[in-house]
Amino acid sequence: MKKLLAIFLTAVLVLGMAACSSPAPAPAPSAAPPTAGTPTAAPPPVANTDPIRIGVVNPASGNLAVTGADDQAGCMIAIEMFNERGGVDGRMIEAVEADIPDAATAQTEITRLIQNEKLTLITGCYGSSIVEVAASIADRNGVFWWENVSVLDRLTEQGYKSVFRVHVSGSEFGVKAATLAEQMAATIGIGKDTLTIGIISENGDFGKSLAVGIERYCAAEGIQIVLNELYDATTSDTTPIVMQMKSADPDVVIATSYINDGINIVQNMKVQNYVPRIFLGIGSGYGAAAFPQTLGADAQDWIDLDPTNAPAIENLAPEMQELVKEFSARFEAKMGFPPTTVGYLGWQATWVLLNDVIAVAGDVDNLDALIAAAKAIDIPEGTLPTGAGVKFAENGQNERCVIAAMQWNEGKLETVFPEFLAVREPTNLPMVPWNQR
Repeated sequence: MKKLLAIFLTAVLVLGMAACSSPAPAPAPSAAPPTAGTPTAAPPPVANTDPIRIGVVNPASGNLAVTGADDQAGCMIAIEMFNERGGVDGRMIEAVEADIPDAATAQTEITRLIQNEKLTLITGCYGSSIVEVAASIADRNGVFWWENVSVLDRLTEQGYKSVFRVHVSGSEFGVKAATLAEQMAATIGIGKDTLTIGIISENGDFGKSLAVGIERYCAAEGIQIVLNELYDATTSDTTPIVMQMKSADPDVVIATSYINDGINIVQNMKVQNYVPRIFLGIGSGYGAAAFPQTLGADAQDWIDLDPTNAPAIENLAPEMQELVKEFSARFEAKMGFPPTTVGYLGWQATWVLLNDVIAVAGDVDNLDALIAAAKAIDIPEGTLPTGAGVKFAENGQNERCVIAAMQWNEGKLETVFPEFLAVREPTNLPMVPWNQR
């Protein structure tokens, strides 16, 4: 018995020792910590909400202030509309405005905008002598210049890299004006073989460049020029140039003027009881709101050649129709009168700049990207309210500009030529003599 008990106790002891020597069960697995080389999720990038600053410059004082104000209003309304639609990925356009009434002021102000304000893109600026200085400074400093209105031929003849003009050049404007003169003369029975043209031009770059284009077209087409005279736009009495017109008595007079001299010419024509068969005025002298405001009933039926400020809205794409209606309402609320030609030029050029250059480039800090975006623009003729499109030649000149004939009717301009832009046919051609009006 004792022997059996000893064997039992020995077995229990052996089993207990075996149990004590067995390893403990492994703990439940847990997630291993990341190694030092494992990337963590990056926080979302902070959106850039800094404004995109651009220069918007025009003559706000001096002789060109009236028309400069129209261009400035068009530019600023385009910026307002663009910002309200979200800007460039939420970044708003901030306009830095400056008054550049003459070439001397342009020198100092454009330099200030570039050096002190650190601007890399500037748009404006109407006056030919002003833009000649301003654009040269911009290009020399690697600043992108977007010209809305000036027709100075030399602007796109300097080999500039960063200068683009949306409006027509002066000499090409002259060619288009002479073409319209020939076509309109044909509607009253005057053929090219017998047509005579008189040219009067203010003696600045504006007038001279247009006269060159008119001469070029007439020489190519065999049209006789019986008067070709320059005059000083600052004169207070245009009687001498009116007397020269009356003496030469051309079938068509093509006159290039600013506002004060243009109005004075018409007033003196009334004093002399003289009108040609057709009078085609070019420039703000015959298209600005001040023309009917000053002349009253005497402005009736006079014709202005310019990009139309009386577009056939229904011919535009639906989206552009709505944009033009909105612009027109805003311009009239701001200025107190419907959009002028220069107002339309300023708006449409700035709208293209914002949507097709800055938005495409993504900013204004990369000159090469701005230039590439401008060169890639391909907007068909007839797209913009003036009937123009946009496609730049290698020299930065827009090749898709359109000129129209507009006739004053009860204080408003109405487009009468060419047919694809016209809202009605011209009236009282040949022109009615003053003593029969």
